[in-house]
Amino acid sequence: MKQLVSSANAATWIAEEDGRLAGFAIVQWERVAGEGIAYLQTIEVMPEARGRGVGAELLTRSEEAARAAGAARIWLHVDEENTGAIRMYQRHGYVFEGRQEDYYPHGRGALIAVKVLS
Repeated sequence: MKQLVSSANAATWIAEEDGRLAGFAIVQWERVAGEGIAYLQTIEVMPEARGRGVGAELLTRSEEAARAAGAARIWLHVDEENTGAIRMYQRHGYVFEGRQEDYYPHGRGALIAVKVLS
């Protein structure tokens, strides 16, 4: 696992297995009303790498980067039909606080999840 890009307000993580892309994650953060808040833009895991902890490792590293940047909370959207990702976020302490209609293609909704980092 390596951090490919890092800036003052974002980080991108790349997971590789045997020199091949296994997945990636993008997280960004900002200060809103004096509080550091992070948004997990995406975690993508290649189908052949699923079920081996790649997503969980990308999530952990994204959270650590956000925490190190001063974020107190992190939030994300997840496809309401992606049960594997939903379970992973629940196992890592995310609480589902809302839903957004038509967020994904073909009219699929998104669940909105939040986790306290501090």
